[in-house]
Amino acid sequence: MLEHKINKNKFFDFCNGDVKGEDTETLNHFDEHTRYQFTRMLYAYGTGMTGQNPFANDEKVEITADIDSATHTSFYVNGQKAFTAITGMSYLPSEIQTFGTVQQPFKTRGYKPYDPSTNSITIGVGSRFNLGNGYSMTVQEDFVWGEGYGNGSKADDERCNMMIGGLNSLIHFADQQYFSSMTDTYTDYILDFLASQGVDTSREFVINGTHCELVNGKISEVGNDYVVPSSIQQKAVKRYEESMSQLLNSGTWYRWS
Repeated sequence: MLEHKINKNKFFDFCNGDVKGEDTETLNHFDEHTRYQFTRMLYAYGTGMTGQNPFANDEKVEITADIDSATHTSFYVNGQKAFTAITGMSYLPSEIQTFGTVQQPFKTRGYKPYDPSTNSITIGVGSRFNLGNGYSMTVQEDFVWGEGYGNGSKADDERCNMMIGGLNSLIHFADQQYFSSMTDTYTDYILDFLASQGVDTSREFVINGTHCELVNGKISEVGNDYVVPSSIQQKAVKRYEESMSQLLNSGTWYRWS
């Protein structure tokens, strides 16, 4: 959990250019980033990008910032929230490969039926589902296999295709291997499938340990503002927080402008 208390006098001097960051004993790179966000906000207001300018009447304006987390900073103008700045993260090549490879082995193995106490289900390699009308699908090592094609109409075959694609993307997403957007094409089919298994998607639900919810009709990971799976995001945030917590006089310098 991030906890950083700003020396206000030093920060004011730093923002005004009266003191250099490397000459302070308490300011760190979060302070430098906050100063950068301040200057960007002033630029946005001053150039009319926001459609409003609280500084136009030359009246005293109070600007404050709260560091909510390592990646989120909320800014206020005269006590009214103006915006929340969300900082993007950098990822290691190995991490990018984890969520950037379309076909890769599923992590979860086996099947655990729906648990109403946690609104959860586990779907992994070896799971098999009967779709009716002679159709079925089985979770293989790195893909979902469908059977029964030709038993019904072309529409039935197409539905089987979409169910297979939906289950494939759902498992990869729940296994922290896909962006949530990879499920978008199949949302209706995924919701039908989950309903058939007893999962209540009108509230938070859990697939393979990943907490999910519907946002604007799309499946998303609960509490994840980024498209990157949270397990990878959390590792990147930890590295970022450790780096940004270093004092500005430590010799490591980040430039935000």
